[in-house]
Amino acid sequence: MSSRFTLLKRRVILLCALFISLNTVANAMYVIQNDNIINEKVSSKVESLGNELYKKTAISVYVTLPSSLEKKSINEYAKELAKKLKDPYVLLVLAKKEKQVDIVNSKVLDDKFDKEGILSPFPWSGSIIPLLSVKKDNDNYNVAVLNGYADIVEQIAKSKNIILEGAIGDVNRDIYHYLKIAIYGFLLMIIGRYFYRKVRKNND
Repeated sequence: MSSRFTLLKRRVILLCALFISLNTVANAMYVIQNDNIINEKVSSKVESLGNELYKKTAISVYVTLPSSLEKKSINEYAKELAKKLKDPYVLLVLAKKEKQVDIVNSKVLDDKFDKEGILSPFPWSGSIIPLLSVKKDNDNYNVAVLNGYADIVEQIAKSKNIILEGAIGDVNRDIYHYLKIAIYGFLLMIIGRYFYRKVRKNND
C-alpha cells in the first residue's frame, strides 16, 4: 500500500512538472530561442513588454538568441526566421558565438523605431553593442538584450502615442547612457595619455 502511494505521488509530481514546463513554453511567445543566453528574469520581462505592446498595437517584437548562426550570415539567418512571422513584426537577433546583432522588421515599421541608432556601436546612441563591449561578466547579455529590446518596444509605443506600464523608462535608460559615456570617456583618456607620453618621449 505504501509503495503504491509513493508511486502515485511520484506520478503526480511528474505530471505537475510537465504541466509547468509546457505552460512555460506556451507562454514564451516573444523569446523565440534562448540558448542559455539570458536568464529567466530577463526573459520574463521581455515576454511582459512584448505582450503589452501587442495588446495595445497588434505589433509583435521578437528576440532570438542562438548560440551559433551555423555558418550563415546573421542577416540571412534573421530573414529566414522572419518568413515564419506574421506582419507587423520586429525581430532582434543576437548570436553569441559570432558576437553579432541584427534587427529585421516589416516594412510598415521602418519609421516606427531607429534601427541604426539602436545598433550603433557608439555609447551615446547604441542600446546593445556598447553594453556588450563594456561589461565583461556573464551578465552582459542580460543587460544588453533587455536594454535593446525595451528600446525597440518603447520607441514603437511612443510612435503610436501609447504608454507602456511595464516600460523600463527614461531614468534607467539615462543611467545606462551616462554609464556608457563615462566608461568610453575613461578609455579615451587612457589612450590620449598613452599617445601624449609617446609623442613627448619622441620629442625628448
